Amino acid sequence: MFNNASPPGPTRETSRQVVTPDQTVPPKVEYENRVFTDIPWGVVNILAYIAFLATGFVVVGRAHPIHVTLEDGNRGLNDYYMADAEQCCAGGNSGTVCSLYEDRINGSRRLEGITFSKFDGDEGIFDTFVEAPMIIFGLISIVLAVSLIWIVLLRFFAKPIVIIVEIAKVAAVIYLGIVQQETGTRVICFICAALMIGYIFWAWKKIMFAAKIIEHSTIAMKERPSVFVGGFFIKIFYAGNAALFVLFFSQSFGVTEIQELNGFCDFVYPDYVMRISIFWSLSYLWTLLLFSQMRLSITSAIVGSWHFHPEDNPGVLKAIKNIVKSYGTLSISSLIATVADKVNRMMSQDAIVSFLSPTICFTWPLHCFMCIFGSCIYTCVKMLTSYAVVLHVFTGRNFLGSAKASFNILSRHFKGGFVTEVTSRSLFSLTSYVFSVCVALIAWAWIDAEFQAGSLPNEADGYAWILYIIVLIFNVYYPVLGLYVMILVNRLLRDFDKSNREYALETGTDYIPINHLWVPPLAATFVGCIAMMIFTFVSSIFLDIITTLFLCFAIDKDNNVDMNGNEFDSLVKEMPNYIDCDVLTAVSSSDAAEIGEGSYGQPPTASAPWNNNSVGVEQPVAIAVPVKH
Repeated sequence: MFNNASPPGPTRETSRQVVTPDQTVPPKVEYENRVFTDIPWGVVNILAYIAFLATGFVVVGRAHPIHVTLEDGNRGLNDYYMADAEQCCAGGNSGTVCSLYEDRINGSRRLEGITFSKFDGDEGIFDTFVEAPMIIFGLISIVLAVSLIWIVLLRFFAKPIVIIVEIAKVAAVIYLGIVQQETGTRVICFICAALMIGYIFWAWKKIMFAAKIIEHSTIAMKERPSVFVGGFFIKIFYAGNAALFVLFFSQSFGVTEIQELNGFCDFVYPDYVMRISIFWSLSYLWTLLLFSQMRLSITSAIVGSWHFHPEDNPGVLKAIKNIVKSYGTLSISSLIATVADKVNRMMSQDAIVSFLSPTICFTWPLHCFMCIFGSCIYTCVKMLTSYAVVLHVFTGRNFLGSAKASFNILSRHFKGGFVTEVTSRSLFSLTSYVFSVCVALIAWAWIDAEFQAGSLPNEADGYAWILYIIVLIFNVYYPVLGLYVMILVNRLLRDFDKSNREYALETGTDYIPINHLWVPPLAATFVGCIAMMIFTFVSSIFLDIITTLFLCFAIDKDNNVDMNGNEFDSLVKEMPNYIDCDVLTAVSSSDAAEIGEGSYGQPPTASAPWNNNSVGVEQPVAIAVPVKH
């Protein structure tokens, strides 16, 4: 049962503001007769995506995997490289290419007596996806199915799920401590569990508030299930784009040439592949955020119409159709968020690199500050662009006009113009993270079994699990950064294995490959990052509803809509940054200045016409009369 009573007056900041109709918006969603906005940015985005597809399929067409499965079941050098390998090795040269060529000619695997793994020593994480594509595509299919089930459960059992998640977090840490063999690790786990229990008691009101907010967001989904249909529609394109990204990147490692350098024949990747890979990464990030804005556009159109005028709702097809005319605005908002995310990742990468420096004691606090600062910038920019998109959907204004209007409206009712419910977002993030970690662990076990790598830890590994958990935290929890880190680490470790092979060939010593130890966990982490992005994308449907309702609330307050007894009104007034603002809407700037000279709580003079519905109808009145939808 919700308590509709407002918090005591002294604890809430109050204000009085006079605005003109152009400083606010009417309580309605203009979904008919929309016009194209921010067209140049939409054109830029379309051209960038065409380049993404064109370069990707060109690379796929030129890709030839180094290793293939032969008729006898063994793996050997691809026929495509045999002629070049023969020519390069004919002059007495040695190297990776020559050893693979000789193995293929002699019909044997040179490393089989040294390692029982199916890896030859020069594969990377993307080779596993090429040789066993059912792993990544099978797991992604499972992720899509689980995310759909997650939405359905939240729709009907939002509040119990919030409580269960908090209990499950503590139970998981306690169980982890019980199964540990080392006493020190057990103590750490139990201490963490105790701290988590303390935090739950301390933040219980916030947790319950988050449960109420999420539960209220499910009301909109129950009333307008087309929100789910629109989100699923965008999710199909989101998953398809992720599949293309994995395909292009995995195939890019098959675009290689055989070159001789100082008597060694080796596989060399063309420089253009590296440059294209960087472009793919940036384009992929921009497209991900664009899909998020599209999802928000559909959600806000349906939920906003349901809130303001439930009898006149656009429907999911109309909301999807309006994306076309809003494409430019959605493109520029997602581009700004992409730049902010890039800045955040650059700062986070510097912090990670600082752990390898001997000056860590002096530089680590600064890098921690940079991480926090970068995260704050990204959060603020993402929030502001989200509200700008919602107001654009309501009014049809361009991005700059929507951003300015949304910030002004929110600033009148929330301190600093910032309104975000951290606990709800943390709940969705944590749940998505747990799901993604489980997917990553399953992928690890699957890849390990498929390639007989023997990379899974056992009881003799001691603290190895702690290292694995740290890796997952820094990569799966920040999936976009994690993808780039995995790509970078994969390249560095392949180069390291390659140098070890060349050294063994040069000195005549045995070469023992180690990629069977790092390929499965890194490939699994990559899959976990993809899963995290999908889970986060799906969970964000509820956050989109909450974002839309917050702006609807602020617009209602601007228009003096009577919200007594409104459930969401009582929830918002519990927020510490809420401002109880008395808004008077004048019909002109001069009238606004005249009204503003009056004292707080006094009605405007009869000579100063103003209205209280912000629709632009000039009707001189003396006292604001609240209206109800």
